[in-house]
Amino acid sequence: MTDPSTDTDAPPAVPAWLAAAEAAYQEQHIDTLAQGLLRARRHADLINARLAELGIEPIEAAGVDDRGNLKPARLTEPAFEPHAYYEVRAAWSEDDKEVELHTADWEEDSPTFGRVCLLNSIADVAAARREWPKLPAPRRDYGLEAVRAMDSLNPDHLNKAEAEAIATAINGTTAALLHLADVIARTNSTV
Repeated sequence: MTDPSTDTDAPPAVPAWLAAAEAAYQEQHIDTLAQGLLRARRHADLINARLAELGIEPIEAAGVDDRGNLKPARLTEPAFEPHAYYEVRAAWSEDDKEVELHTADWEEDSPTFGRVCLLNSIADVAAARREWPKLPAPRRDYGLEAVRAMDSLNPDHLNKAEAEAIATAINGTTAALLHLADVIARTNSTV
């Protein structure tokens, strides 16, 4: 019979420093979420105040969704559209620190809203209804492009020794630059 006090199946005790680290992390995480929620609420209030200042009564005021993200104000809907106009929403521009108008084709199953213009006057809403949204171009993945280029320069498929040497040198240089870029990105993200 085994002595229950020497049971080796019990999980090891968590060190005090690790418990303190977890508590500090939880506190930081809660503070970060609270700051994001307050920022979203402040931006929603700024959007709603600007709309009221211009005499615009939104269908749905700007607010904060269940996840704590800013929900833009809905200004128009398909019922208002006798012509092929776009749905308009008022959002906050982090770059300009002003209210901007976004449009999307309301006939799409899952419309993607894109920036049209800043909201300077009530006439901007009518102009936005007629304007195609400017969607940002997707970010290029230079690392993936470099790896594809390295793969296309396979030295084993070349017939000349000089060409193989050049392809190997290019592949090595590309790999070194990718590693350097990764190290710089990780260093900058931790500072």
